[in-house]
Amino acid sequence: MLGVGTPGSIIAMPTALEMAGPILEMMTWLCLPPGLALLFYSGILRRFVHPWNIAEAVVYADATGTGFRWFDRKYQVHHAPMSPHDIKDLAVGDTLPIYYHPKRPTQWQTAAPEPVGRTAVVLGRVLAGIGAVALVAGFLLPMF
Repeated sequence: MLGVGTPGSIIAMPTALEMAGPILEMMTWLCLPPGLALLFYSGILRRFVHPWNIAEAVVYADATGTGFRWFDRKYQVHHAPMSPHDIKDLAVGDTLPIYYHPKRPTQWQTAAPEPVGRTAVVLGRVLAGIGAVALVAGFLLPMF
């Protein structure tokens, strides 16, 4: 038995507006706090995680092999040995931009690095947006 009423009474189903209230409140609580937390987390990451530094690397070839050499910000020379196959398109003496981690210069890459916390920012914006829309709709819903 779905509802209790007096004998002979008709129990009406809730309307769409009556059902939307609890759904919007649930969406607000499930989306807005995690979205704001992710945005806060990504802000902390972007503020305190060290970004990659860029340097000009030079292709070298000597008795030890071939690879890249570059100076970091403290003017220390760093080597990245590579196989001749990896640098077949480059000649000795060619320069190319290289990105390295400031605290670990041995961690490097030739492609531009992705911004720190990009996924957290996108997910945080989506969740916070859904939660904000649900919050505003939950406040405007009783007016109708």
